[in-house]
Amino acid sequence: MLTNISWVNYLLVIVLLTASWYLFVGFRFYFTELKDLITGKKKFSIRSFPQVQSKVGYLESPNGIPSAINETQTDQTFQDVEDLVEKLKNLVADALQRKLPKKEFMYYLSLVLHEFPTVKNSPFRSSICELVASECDKLEMIHVTQQEVHVLWDA
Repeated sequence: MLTNISWVNYLLVIVLLTASWYLFVGFRFYFTELKDLITGKKKFSIRSFPQVQSKVGYLESPNGIPSAINETQTDQTFQDVEDLVEKLKNLVADALQRKLPKKEFMYYLSLVLHEFPTVKNSPFRSSICELVASECDKLEMIHVTQQEVHVLWDA
């Protein structure tokens, strides 16, 4: 019975079973990522896999820290800044819609700022404070200065 199966047929069945298994796993657990890759919302890059970066062996930067680690931390900081900006804009829009008093708005602003400790000590902090002040200018009732935002961040 086993002599009737050729090696070509055997390998073909193994390849088809393996491909179907990986398709199942991909669609079951990584559907949104695959959809983003196919539609072009997200581009495939090796930088998105930190475990691969540590094995590749990047050159070290002048301060002695491997550049792959610096790059990963910088990418995370940029992502945090983008998330913080989005949350701040949503907070200001919500405060405008609900007509929050300044004290309550400042409390919510403090909560949002404390969600992002990596941005607190980054060079983007002053830009974020400026953004908050400019976004608050849209509110008729609440005027916040950059200094007040710095105080909230340090509290």
